[in-house]
Amino acid sequence: MFRALAKKLVPAVLALVFPALMGSNPLQASDLSPASIKAKGKLVVATSSGAFPFEMTDKAGNFIGFDIDIAKAVAKDLGVAVEFQNYAFSGLIPALLANKVDFAVSDITATEKRKEVLDFSDPYYKSGQVLLVSKALVPNAKKWQDFDKDGYIVAVSLGTTADLIASQMFKKATVKRFDGNALARMEVRSGRAHVLVNETAPVKIFSMQNPNETYAILEPFTTEDICIAVPKGNPALVSYLNAFLKKYMASPEFKKSNHYWFETLDWFEMVPQKK
Repeated sequence: MFRALAKKLVPAVLALVFPALMGSNPLQASDLSPASIKAKGKLVVATSSGAFPFEMTDKAGNFIGFDIDIAKAVAKDLGVAVEFQNYAFSGLIPALLANKVDFAVSDITATEKRKEVLDFSDPYYKSGQVLLVSKALVPNAKKWQDFDKDGYIVAVSLGTTADLIASQMFKKATVKRFDGNALARMEVRSGRAHVLVNETAPVKIFSMQNPNETYAILEPFTTEDICIAVPKGNPALVSYLNAFLKKYMASPEFKKSNHYWFETLDWFEMVPQKK
């Protein structure tokens, strides 16, 4: 039932959101290819830190995470340096449209509406939207409908799939938007929001880290393909990324990264803890 609902909701909401992001005159495509990236000697990657465990910054300010490992592996394969540019999630698509970066890797769902203005690689991860709940405010919730009440606050990261879906799912509750999931999660942890809509991995991890303040409802109500996003009209780069991902996802390096970021919390002490 939840998946069917999401399939109906996402296209309608995206139709409202994307014109504001795109403007009336999309920019011309850049000329991106493995050869052009090698020629400049640097891969420029957009990301949005704070989506555990996909992209984060450690205590020294370095980018770390599952997506960061992928970008670094691409740069290594091309024989170039990598430069990460950090944006609010809502700023990733404008950065791609303005050709400020070569691609974006930031737990990005390849929706049909986004495909109208961006190109995407093949999926490298399957995800879905679930709920992170404030234990103090709602101690015994079981499903998303338990939060659709007057006076309830639903926290989301601005411009994400969670934002788009929550905006249609919740008719009575107030959807409150934040620049990044890190801020949205803290609203739930602090008891200023009743629930967060976010993807499975970061919700599961955050609830494990904060068991006294939060709990997770981990039945997904969407199924999503997570892909690398590329400025529109760069088939050579997309073709290269697809070939790279096929090889990389079969490698011990990918399996090690997947295990480390999703099946352990060994990395947790590397990340600054917000109180």
